[in-house]
Amino acid sequence: MALSLNNLAELYRSLGDYAKAEPLCQRSLAIKEKTLGPEHLDVALTLNNLAGLYQTLGDYAKAEATYKRSLAIREKVLGPEHLYVAPTLNNLAGLYYDLGDYAKAEAMYKRSLDIYKKALGPDHPKVAIILNNLGSLHRSLGDYAKAEPLFQRSLAITEKTLGPEHLDVALTLNNLAGLYQDLGDYTKAEPMYQRSLAIKEKVLGPDHPDVAISLSNLGVFIYETLGDYTKAEPLYQRSLAIWEKALGPDHPKVALILRNQAFLYASNAKYQKAHSLFIQAQKIDGKFIEQIMSFTSEEQKLKFLLTKKSSMYAFFNLVNQHEKQITNAKKDALDIWLKRKGVILEAQKRFQEAIVYSDDPEAVNVFHALARKRSQFSKFTFSGPGKETIEKYKQNMAKIEKNIQELEAKLSKISQTFALKQKKTKADSNKVANALPENTALIEFARIKKVNFKVKGKEKLWSNDIYLAFVLHSGKGNSPKLIDLGDAEKIDNMILNFKKKIMDTQGKGNEQFSRELYDLAFAPLKSSLGNVTEIFVSPDGNLNLIPFEILKDTDGKYLIEKYSFNYLSAGRDIIGFGQLHGKAGKSMLIGDPDFDLTINDKNNSLRSLGMNYSEPQFVATRSPDMRNYNFDRLPGTKKEVEIIHDLLGANKSDIYTGNVALEEVLKRSEAPSILHLATHGFFLTDKQMSYISGDTLLIEQNILENFKPSGKKYENPLLRSGIALAGANNALKSNDPKESDGIVTAEKVLGLRLLGTDMVVLSACETGLGEVKSGEGVYGLRRAFTQAGAKSIVMSMWPVSDRETQELMVEFYKNIIVKKLNRNQALRQAALKEMKITEKRYGTNNPLYWGAFIFLGEP
Repeated sequence: MALSLNNLAELYRSLGDYAKAEPLCQRSLAIKEKTLGPEHLDVALTLNNLAGLYQTLGDYAKAEATYKRSLAIREKVLGPEHLYVAPTLNNLAGLYYDLGDYAKAEAMYKRSLDIYKKALGPDHPKVAIILNNLGSLHRSLGDYAKAEPLFQRSLAITEKTLGPEHLDVALTLNNLAGLYQDLGDYTKAEPMYQRSLAIKEKVLGPDHPDVAISLSNLGVFIYETLGDYTKAEPLYQRSLAIWEKALGPDHPKVALILRNQAFLYASNAKYQKAHSLFIQAQKIDGKFIEQIMSFTSEEQKLKFLLTKKSSMYAFFNLVNQHEKQITNAKKDALDIWLKRKGVILEAQKRFQEAIVYSDDPEAVNVFHALARKRSQFSKFTFSGPGKETIEKYKQNMAKIEKNIQELEAKLSKISQTFALKQKKTKADSNKVANALPENTALIEFARIKKVNFKVKGKEKLWSNDIYLAFVLHSGKGNSPKLIDLGDAEKIDNMILNFKKKIMDTQGKGNEQFSRELYDLAFAPLKSSLGNVTEIFVSPDGNLNLIPFEILKDTDGKYLIEKYSFNYLSAGRDIIGFGQLHGKAGKSMLIGDPDFDLTINDKNNSLRSLGMNYSEPQFVATRSPDMRNYNFDRLPGTKKEVEIIHDLLGANKSDIYTGNVALEEVLKRSEAPSILHLATHGFFLTDKQMSYISGDTLLIEQNILENFKPSGKKYENPLLRSGIALAGANNALKSNDPKESDGIVTAEKVLGLRLLGTDMVVLSACETGLGEVKSGEGVYGLRRAFTQAGAKSIVMSMWPVSDRETQELMVEFYKNIIVKKLNRNQALRQAALKEMKITEKRYGTNNPLYWGAFIFLGEP
């Protein structure tokens, strides 16, 4: 009975009738589990088939879990090298390929290939399948030199063993044609596309989903290379009709066809039609992205979003280039961006919230296990291999990182239901505009690639990056403005040069860059801003790394003198202002750590706190030189936190300095109302990080100009930024990961529980820096503290002096406590006062002394 049900399910699946296939497959599985037991090989077979069905239907969460269960049964019963293990490895690799996780996919494809070659020989059709899959992967990576021989070898084996009209031949022909199209060899590409389509139509019939793939690919080829829109359009329409019938209107494959058809209409000046199709595609992608956010690790989330960027960027280009010919174009584009920007951070925050409020002990246990693994990960990074070999050290680190990813995925699953209930109202321009305070505006930046809709032949579809800016006024959600700021690289280079000039302590040479950056990044927005002087800013790209306050306008005034800037991770954050996020405790002030604290002295300090061991003034800056592996004491920070302690009151704040300014104290904190950290901060470049860690702990780059991973490796970005607390110097010198720590990386910060914390003040150097990922902000301390639950953060964008920072911070708190200003205005007024003080003191109003700190979050 179960076998018949399974076979019938596969028949319906092969015919594209997935609605009939799923219940049959599930019924077959239930019978087998009951009669044969949950770990029988027949159960594994049905699980494999059911996982493939889930993958086809776009339910990747169920697909991954079901494939993994099938693989585990087969490996346990048959051994890891058995022939029957190979198909599940191949299928799971295909799932990871769809998710954009090419590293996992390649490893599983290669393992499957080795098993098949050993068991069946090098010329077997199953070997050809894996060769084809590996070819597709390398094509996705842009590595055509590796892809072409894999495709050709696959095609030769398949034609010889299965005949010239087999479906596997059609599949490889389609992929090889795509490769030649990428290479501009159209004389080879077109006949292969045609032959592939003919085989599929003959074998499967004209209305099969696999036929739809070939129709779409052929349509893209005709449109992009020949510019023949009249021939391409019916191919797209037929392909779309097949997919919608087989998979429903909300499937990711449908979104892909809609996007291709939208390109076609845009190229043929049918802008309103193109716009409608892009909107449909974006809505489908949005639903699918929400699903992916609910079960994968953060690394996989990033990789998957990369696969969806091109469609969104194409839509933005259509609006930017032709908005006058499209109804509601700007509003629709902003609505999409408000939902998409920072979507991973939003998902991670929801999971964090779910843990704090959850009564589920399993969720809490997983959260704490994850915090311990992240802390262990950071400690091993800075301790180095010690007495271990480099290879053993790398293996240990890879194991820890794998544990972190598994715990992240598990936490996502068990907290999903609660997290979704706690989700913010879905953002759009009207809801955000209504949430904006009166007489304010939001500037929402987007860094995108520019597209050429008229592309033909060997012309490039994608060109340089540009910055776009949406301007949304309070109460006017239906009428946002859209401004094209032009070449992103030009603006990014200007930011880099300007920040270099700021570091000239005499203030020489920065005014020219300040004015030029003003002309590029702010002046074009002035007419859209009108008379508004209070502005919420959600930057993108490298605009995250510069305070707008320090730009000089045509009157020679810094923008801080005319405007108030409140920074946001994403514009929709405004909707959450005023909501309760948990109960806050007493404020915690940490400053002037004893970086040379020994392990014995640390243990004494911990006992004094009732805890056990667990795991020249003007030029003195808080920027550590990590190459020297040493932090100097900052006596000004002791005075800073003592004055703030007096202002807040002893009954409302606790202070920790010297030998008790410990990492353990920070970890013990439970949502202090204010968390003030006055110490050294650090941000490590790629080169510095490689030097410190011995070129280990590598992760893949997640975003590239051409939307394809390059194969380059980068360190975990959350290990590149952090703060130093007591014992940090001994931690850096030690090769023993159990030795006293004190290096608090952004990775460790994710383990803090700060829901209810009104403000985190990072009174240290470069605490606002990190690795920039367009659309997802800055991976560093700002992201980590936000994800941990802090409502707002004060952070610095470059190395700051001990003296001026102390003065600015004291004035900042006076403005909050005495003058009752909101936090953002309090920081602005403190910076304006410090500008006057430093101009009198040094004869220059160089922003170096007063302009480094910005305010992010709820004011």
